[in-house]
Amino acid sequence: MSKEFSATASGWSTYQRLLVYTKQYWRLLALAILGMIAAGLTEVAFAALMKPLLDGSFVNRDPATIHLMPLLLLGVFAARVIAEFASGYGMAWVGRSVIRDLKRDVFDHVLHLPVRYFDHVPGGEILTRLNYQSEQVSEAASSALTTLIRDSITVVGLLIWLLILSWQLALFIVVLAPILVVLVWSISRAFRRYARRIQDSMGQVSHVAEEVINGHRVVKLYGGETFEAARFATINALNFKDFMRMQAVSALSSPLTQFVLALGIAGIVWFATTGDRMHSISVGTFVSFITALSLMLSPMKRLIGVNSVLQRGIAAGESLFGLLDEPREQDAATARRIERVTGQIRFEGVGLRYHPANQTAESVSALAPWVLSDITLTIAAGQTVALVGRSGAGKSSLMASLPRFVEIECGVIRLDDTAISDFKLTDLRRQFAYVSQDTVLFNTTVAANIGYSDGGHEDRARVYAAAKAAFAFDFIEQLPQGFDTPVGENGVLLSGGQRQRLAIARALYRDAPILILDEATSALDTESERYIQAALENLSRGRTTLVIAHRLSTIEHADMIVVLDHGRIIETGNHRDLLVADGAYAALHRLQFSRAALPEVRA
Repeated sequence: MSKEFSATASGWSTYQRLLVYTKQYWRLLALAILGMIAAGLTEVAFAALMKPLLDGSFVNRDPATIHLMPLLLLGVFAARVIAEFASGYGMAWVGRSVIRDLKRDVFDHVLHLPVRYFDHVPGGEILTRLNYQSEQVSEAASSALTTLIRDSITVVGLLIWLLILSWQLALFIVVLAPILVVLVWSISRAFRRYARRIQDSMGQVSHVAEEVINGHRVVKLYGGETFEAARFATINALNFKDFMRMQAVSALSSPLTQFVLALGIAGIVWFATTGDRMHSISVGTFVSFITALSLMLSPMKRLIGVNSVLQRGIAAGESLFGLLDEPREQDAATARRIERVTGQIRFEGVGLRYHPANQTAESVSALAPWVLSDITLTIAAGQTVALVGRSGAGKSSLMASLPRFVEIECGVIRLDDTAISDFKLTDLRRQFAYVSQDTVLFNTTVAANIGYSDGGHEDRARVYAAAKAAFAFDFIEQLPQGFDTPVGENGVLLSGGQRQRLAIARALYRDAPILILDEATSALDTESERYIQAALENLSRGRTTLVIAHRLSTIEHADMIVVLDHGRIIETGNHRDLLVADGAYAALHRLQFSRAALPEVRA
């Protein structure tokens, strides 16, 4: 199969998939299509009226025709007004509905994509698909459809009328048809090629802009303005170059088409005005023929122009449907429902390694390094367990495997003696509360952030209790609107310590049987940290608490400390026993608390 045929087939299947979104609005779509057909036929009717208008009114001076023609002309244009309104408003409704539905489906799909997808695809690219590309798709599914139907009806109707008037004259247009087909096909290929390039570069533009906006403090502090401006300018220039190439094709397509049609008109005028044919063709017939031919120019121009809209929409559709076809997180067919576990956790020979995008665990190279290897560990319900180790030891990966943010490659993880792969994902994740060192807050009120697990229906009494337990109540009460104060994008209106305490309050509100803390007190001042440590110790009673610790002073009272190195467990025990053993944990402890163990640094 040739590449051209494959691309054409792919484009048609993509467009069919786009039209599926219009089917649920078939009543309004049918009304709009009827309006398009009627609007197209009014063009034919106007050209047809030229013959009796000239022959009957001006040549033969027939009184009946003279009185009838004004009424017929008014009737044609009145029908055109109604038809244009029905088609225009109807297709606008359908088009915006398609955008709304597409954005809803894409956003819903993004919510259910596995975490590894976001590790490989920049957020700016996803936003470009959600915003820019959905608009391109809408134009292809609505305005382009309007042009295709209405103007096709107009062109076909006028061509039939030309054949009725004089098949000899119409033959000039028929001969030009293959030339027009080849021209349109060539333009389509160019449009599709540049449309894909534009969408790719738009994603890169959004990605770079998003990085700079999110990291604006780092950019300013490290003087990265010149570098970022140059990087953005390069990508922006590429986008401009591709866009102007497509505009060049678009701007050239219509004049070329009109020139080909002009050849046909010139041939018709020459043919009709030479020899005896000038006496056999009436004035009305010739004017009606030329009128019909001239009326074909505008719809032909729009049909050529709509090709660019179609190709942009198809290219955008391929990108959007590529996202929608990404596999979502799935529950097993026999997934179990569960309300609440006791909190017992068991790792049995767990192994994990990350693989590149678009590559499954089965096809990943055997040389890919193991992030976790042969992890075997039992955590009793209600225990506080700390994970320690150097950066890259596998602490975060081990914690990410519990709520199945990452899928382990071998071994089994069990909660209450049941493999986590046997639970429904929503039920599994309901068992966890999580506080990370990188606090994430949403641009809504303080209360909504604390009660986030209740999806906008938070219990105010529980919100207050959680805030008090996290020692956040006092500063919240001092905010302009108290618990109803918006926190800004990612809590930008709060200090680092305040944001961290809200995140801890959110975990307290969740009241899950298993609590994961990733250096949860790292952004707090010393005084607040003491209060929070006391609150977390009270919270850990009756629930399993897993702590990823970098500051060993925060985990001295943990029931068990697990030391990881290169994805393996090398030591377990409590603080006192591990110090006595004088192994890896003791070495880490000395690095943090003994200045004598630090090498002297010379300038």
